[in-house]
Amino acid sequence: MQINLTTDYAIRAVLQLAKSDGILSTTKIAEEMNIPGNYLPSIIQKLREAGIVSVKRGAKGGSCLARPASEISLFEVVNAMETTTRLNRCLEADAYCSRDASENCKVHAAYEKMQEHFDNCMQSLTFADLL
Repeated sequence: MQINLTTDYAIRAVLQLAKSDGILSTTKIAEEMNIPGNYLPSIIQKLREAGIVSVKRGAKGGSCLARPASEISLFEVVNAMETTTRLNRCLEADAYCSRDASENCKVHAAYEKMQEHFDNCMQSLTFADLL
């Protein structure tokens, strides 16, 4: 799986918020993390909807983490931004298989094992760890 650029920006924005331990404007986040400023508000909105960041409105407003960095995993941010994190279509909730063989497919079993390792790795890595 390759994360998209928007997800990379979201990870960098959350990391910058974790570094600051306070409220930052989208302009400041964009400058510090080299993220296009006009693109960042939509990213912040998705992160807010996922409960990862809080947004304060007004002249002294901006964004901050909704929880401590130690409670926000890389997995959570990636899941908030990506349409899917599954390595293959057969691992989606509907278990679609073009061969109708997902229950006894050796490749499917290997994909499941790889997905489990991938998910566990991302779940265990918090933004406190990245700091």
